[in-house]
Amino acid sequence: MANFGLSYPWMAKLDPATGTYSQAFKCGKAINTSVTPSYNETSLFADDQEQESVKEFKNAAVVLGADRLPKEAAVIVFGHTVEEDGTETDNVDDAPNYVGYGFVSSEMVDGVKKYRACVLHKVKFTEGEESFTTKGDSITFGTPTINGTATADSDGNWRTKSGYYTSKEDADEWIQTFLGVSNPDSSNI
Repeated sequence: MANFGLSYPWMAKLDPATGTYSQAFKCGKAINTSVTPSYNETSLFADDQEQESVKEFKNAAVVLGADRLPKEAAVIVFGHTVEEDGTETDNVDDAPNYVGYGFVSSEMVDGVKKYRACVLHKVKFTEGEESFTTKGDSITFGTPTINGTATADSDGNWRTKSGYYTSKEDADEWIQTFLGVSNPDSSNI
């Protein structure tokens, strides 16, 4: 398997008590994402040899770079206030929410292009640096990047990957079903 594409980032608010998702939205267009699992591990040594070894999932560092973050992200992901006219207010008491985060990757499997969906069950994101540059002799795009930590849900699951699909749209539909998207037209956001 060789990864070479990324698309359709989705998020949905997670209710940790019930394990259900709501308020799903497409989170702009994906530029990059990374998921880096971290593990707790220890070994027991006796008679100068390793006798037992334990390695358990701790959490995963998550990064999402997108062309934009829609207003839903400010409200649902970061807990900010967004007025009807689009004015966003960030308060020191704003608390980020847990979300489910899904995306589609393009992969080459035995010489054939396939698509696979991935959903991280429980992620808490924080806003990244905002950097602005005046245009000079050349134009440089600035795009938002957010960072988060994925942890296991109440069932101990932290990530689910779909089977392989022959179209991006089918993989995208799998994510929407997983996150409980109720308005299919929202995929055109």
